[in-house]
Amino acid sequence: MLTRDPEEPWAVAVVILGLAAAAGAGAVMLQVRRRGGDRRRRAPAPIRAVVARRGLMVAAAVALLLWLRAVDGLSLITAAFVLATFAVTEIVLSARPASSR
Repeated sequence: MLTRDPEEPWAVAVVILGLAAAAGAGAVMLQVRRRGGDRRRRAPAPIRAVVARRGLMVAAAVALLLWLRAVDGLSLITAAFVLATFAVTEIVLSARPASSR
């Protein structure tokens, strides 16, 4: 992979996907480590789902930003809009529903 010309589209795509996957995995590992707790017990399913969702969102954001950079479409404004979209999505998805009482 390192000997390929970066002008080949598939080589650029593989690098972008690899870096995005690494960033998502790193985000998951940081969240799992931050939660700490007893390592012998598994986290409840909802917590695992939240951690997995956040890891996927980080991977998607990194992939999108790298793809925009590869096609010369990345600027400060587009990066701000991309990151703001993912931030608002996370806020909406992690908001607790209001009590019905």
